[in-house]
Amino acid sequence: MAIFEVIDPVLGATTPPGPWVTRPAPPVSFSVAAAPEEAGTVWRVNLPADLQAAQTVLDGADRSLHAQEVALSTATARIQHLARGGASFSTRMPAPEAELMGLMMEARAAQSGASSFGLRESVTAGWQEADQRFQAFSNQIQTTLTTYAVVETTIEQVVIGRSRVDLTGGIQSLFRNDFQPHEIDLHRRTLNVALASRAALLRTFTTVLRGATIVATMFSSPVGAITALPAAWKFVDQLLDDMRAATA
Repeated sequence: MAIFEVIDPVLGATTPPGPWVTRPAPPVSFSVAAAPEEAGTVWRVNLPADLQAAQTVLDGADRSLHAQEVALSTATARIQHLARGGASFSTRMPAPEAELMGLMMEARAAQSGASSFGLRESVTAGWQEADQRFQAFSNQIQTTLTTYAVVETTIEQVVIGRSRVDLTGGIQSLFRNDFQPHEIDLHRRTLNVALASRAALLRTFTTVLRGATIVATMFSSPVGAITALPAAWKFVDQLLDDMRAATA
């Protein structure tokens, strides 16, 4: 089991910034004993029993999230640099720029044969995949904004603390009856990482929106920013993936 995992009800959800891995939520089942609440995202951290080791794990999570947030803050400027001709295939480009240029080449090829039907009717498999992933990301953002979030801290698979964050930011927390004082602090740190990652996920969406307006200028004919959204999303997602791998 992953130390940091996000259980997301949205199929194909993007991994949020931070140390997380994403896995789909199990199917919802209803019983007499269970109230059919609207499903939200669960942020779960499984820590080792040793306190020093647990604190080290959380320290690493903080560093990973910070590094990805710094990378995210550079995304708009990097897309702008690319749009102005600041990189080409004659030089070795970072993966996000290379992915974006590849999509642009596909889009331009499709655009040349699109006639009056527009780009969306002529896109290639690469663009379609990016579009589908962006749609899943959009659904994930909508779910994040409209459902509660649950944050759980476990030690060797035993839940020691559980918090529910409502739509107004209110937090309700529960701890096991025989909790130790340091466990409250560990859960507080888990909660902080989860909420900071959640906020970074929302900033990722606004970064994609800004990037799409720049990507739209890279076409030879007028293309709306909405059409350019999949390419901007792909760039930002690749940027975060690279930084996640570098800090793993």
